[in-house]
Amino acid sequence: MREVIAEALWRLVREYVRENGLEPIWEPPLARCADARDPLFARLKEIVVPNHYLPEDYLPGARTVVSWFIPFKKAIADGNKEGFHCSAAWAGAYLATNAMAVELNERLVENIRARGGRAAIPHDTGMISREIIYSRWSQKHVAWIAGHGSFGLNNMLISDVGCVGRYYSIVTDLEAKPDSRVLEERCLYKKSGACGRCTRRCPTGALSVQTFDRRLCLEMCEKNEALYPGADICGKCVVGLPCSVARYGGPAQD
Repeated sequence: MREVIAEALWRLVREYVRENGLEPIWEPPLARCADARDPLFARLKEIVVPNHYLPEDYLPGARTVVSWFIPFKKAIADGNKEGFHCSAAWAGAYLATNAMAVELNERLVENIRARGGRAAIPHDTGMISREIIYSRWSQKHVAWIAGHGSFGLNNMLISDVGCVGRYYSIVTDLEAKPDSRVLEERCLYKKSGACGRCTRRCPTGALSVQTFDRRLCLEMCEKNEALYPGADICGKCVVGLPCSVARYGGPAQD
C-alpha cells in the first residue's frame, strides 16, 4: 500500500506544481503505514506530552495511520548552510510545502472515501504554545512509529533519503499492512561517536551532544519568522550533514 500511496502523492505533487506554476523544489515522497492500534501511540503521552492525541481521537474506529515525507531538493538544503538566519529559499520551501500538504491530504482523503473508507486529517500538529513547545500530534514521532527512520542527534528523523523535508499524516479506517520500524541506528554520532556535525551547525548553541534547549531554539525560529512571516523555522542543524539528503551512510553534503 505504501508504494501506491507514494506514487499517488508524487503524481499529486507534480500536478500541484504545474497547476500553481511553482518551481519544482521537491523529490518523490515516501509513505509508510502504522497500525492505529499500536500501543506506541499511547506511549507518546509519556514521550511527548500527556495530552498527545491518539488516532482514535481523530477517527473513531481508526485502523491505519499513513505518514508521508516530502523531501526537499538538495539545492534547497545547500542554500541554507550559510549565514546566521535561515535562507529565503528555505523559508519559502517550508511555507510552500505546508500549503501544498493541505491540498494533498484533502485529495488523499477523497481517494480513500471513493474506495468506501473513512479518513481524517490530524489537527493541532504545531507547537501547543510558547510555554509548551511540543505538539499534540508529533508528526516526527508518528513517522517513527510508521517506520520512516531513526532519530538523529539533532532530534530529526533520518528517513531513507535523509532528514531534509517535511512529515505529514492522515488517519483512516482502511486496513493496511504496517511497515516495520527502523531498528538500525542511522545517526553516525549515536552509532559510533563519529560526526556530531549538527551540534556545530546550530547558530545559538541550543543543540549540544548532552542536551537540547528548546527555548533557545524557539527564540532562533522567532528571529527567522520576523524576517519571513509564518516561517518559524531555522533548519541549520539538518543541512550540510551526512544524513541531510543522502541515504544513511551516504557522503557528507559539505
